[in-house]
Amino acid sequence: MMIEKTLITKDVIINYAEVPSPGPALILLHGIPGRWQGFLPIMPDLAFRYHLYALDLRGQGKSGRTAGEYHSRLYGKDILSFLTHEFEEPVILFGMSAGGLVALDVAAQAPGRVKAVIVGDSPIDFVQLKTWMKSEEFMELFSAFRDLAGSEKPLLQISNELAEIKVNIPGELEPIRYADQPGMDALELRQFAKTLSMLDPGVLDYHAEGRADEFLAGFDLDEMLPNITCPVLLVQGNPNLGGMMTDESVDFALAELPDATHVLIERAGHDLLMNTWKERSLLRVIFTFLDTLE
Repeated sequence: MMIEKTLITKDVIINYAEVPSPGPALILLHGIPGRWQGFLPIMPDLAFRYHLYALDLRGQGKSGRTAGEYHSRLYGKDILSFLTHEFEEPVILFGMSAGGLVALDVAAQAPGRVKAVIVGDSPIDFVQLKTWMKSEEFMELFSAFRDLAGSEKPLLQISNELAEIKVNIPGELEPIRYADQPGMDALELRQFAKTLSMLDPGVLDYHAEGRADEFLAGFDLDEMLPNITCPVLLVQGNPNLGGMMTDESVDFALAELPDATHVLIERAGHDLLMNTWKERSLLRVIFTFLDTLE
């Protein structure tokens, strides 16, 4: 049975969903913007073998708002507080997109608390990420998202406004309608509208204003990756379909991480097929990797 709970730390209130199980603890971390419900397509399968915790990062979903405090390193600080309060044994972290960067940060800072990390198509190529975040297309997109964040408009109206947004998708040459992204049907637009309606607009200030260097200040993968002693699985979406994990970044991470495995899901983009609920390939990768830990 899924239970939604809150943990009050000295810095922020963390909202999370828990699915109790006798198995090892598996923590799910979403991207930006997001909320824990983004993992719903894979949670029932994972819950058969793992005790699941799916968190809302600060400023998102039902977690607390911390005005002006949405720097990249603060998300890792929150997860460390969560682990300290809730667990005695090491846990498994699975982070999607920006959530994967948070997971790597936590594993580097507190290796004794993390048993393994799964990185779901995270943009670990910071040269590419900063270039993209500073581009006009990126800033226009996230500015539009910020304008809709926290909106009390009906979800249908937010969905319709999202459908009118045009954006360059990585790997595409021409602008396309946001609604035309692979898997972006009316229901997914409605779900994303719900996510934005529950978002503190300040979460997107760095993104909407092209402040990539400021957002990532102190987040140094060259120093971080060699300090991660646990096994790491890099799950890459196809860059030609919008995947954000580049081949060059995979080569770099494999060279720096002491224990890393890489898998490309050829037919998946950045969402690794979760948005379309065709996630069997992702589940195969996750279960196969986690089985090697037991």
